[in-house]
Amino acid sequence: MLPDPVKYFVYFILGSVLIIAITVIAEKKSPKIAGIIMCLPVITFLSLLFMALSQGIYFSSKAAIWNPIGAIADLVYMGLFAVGIRLPEYIGKNTDKSENDKNDRMEKIKEIISGLLFGFTGYFISILILSQFSVTNGWISLVSLWIAAIISYMIFKRMQEKKQEKKQEKKQEKKQEKKQEKKQEKKQEKLKLLSTKEIIFRGLFGGSVVAVVVILGDSIGYIWGGLFSSFPGTITPVLVLLHLKNGKGMSFNVIKSAPIGLSGTGLYSFMVWLLYPAYGIIIGTLISYLAVLGFLSLMLSDLKVRIRLENRFF
Repeated sequence: MLPDPVKYFVYFILGSVLIIAITVIAEKKSPKIAGIIMCLPVITFLSLLFMALSQGIYFSSKAAIWNPIGAIADLVYMGLFAVGIRLPEYIGKNTDKSENDKNDRMEKIKEIISGLLFGFTGYFISILILSQFSVTNGWISLVSLWIAAIISYMIFKRMQEKKQEKKQEKKQEKKQEKKQEKKQEKKQEKLKLLSTKEIIFRGLFGGSVVAVVVILGDSIGYIWGGLFSSFPGTITPVLVLLHLKNGKGMSFNVIKSAPIGLSGTGLYSFMVWLLYPAYGIIIGTLISYLAVLGFLSLMLSDLKVRIRLENRFF
């Protein structure tokens, strides 16, 4: 068994690499694909693995039942984050839209703070409510998450559609749209090369968040350990970093496809619950991850087809 400092260092390194990779994919390839990758069971995999090594297979198997339940709270978190980042826009009444870079950055920071306050409030309230239920079967937790993921996907999609409708209503301001297009072109040119400072910042911020989440969730009972193994430790730095650089549009696009990724995380936990006691850690982990990769490859292929159709017709 790895000593605690080494274990947390592993979390930090993996968290850093993952957050850098996801943010770059979102900016250069597709926010929708990044939303799925953002919710891959990396923290869940490590949490359940280290639980099995330190406290036994059956402890980890019991904790795995609660991970999909915790993932439902992640959906609440992302939904309320999306609501929260819109709030400063309504409160501030930004009539003067010719803002400089500093004011634009301050607006984004306000939106992020509002989104985090709304998101984490909803997350912890959801966790407290969900922890009151008695769940002893992996099938129940998986089905519950998948139902919640389908509902969330439909809600997130509708939120995006409403946002697009509002943009169409404001087509009168053609000059401002041209300015925004020029700004976006400049941003895309800047995105071609990420600075060393930016990569280091993303890695340090993302890795630190992941490591802190794991330390806080460690040495707790299997119920809370399982719930906190789905803590939005990867989701939060990805949303913060992307929003800070690209604004609300990027955040909405990433959040929209996140329920698909969380469905894969729930499947992984379900497989751990099913396979760890029967086949042990190595075979159980291998088969669980293969099942998730198969599931997500189907989802991704379907999503890529939809993205191509959207690009053709819209």
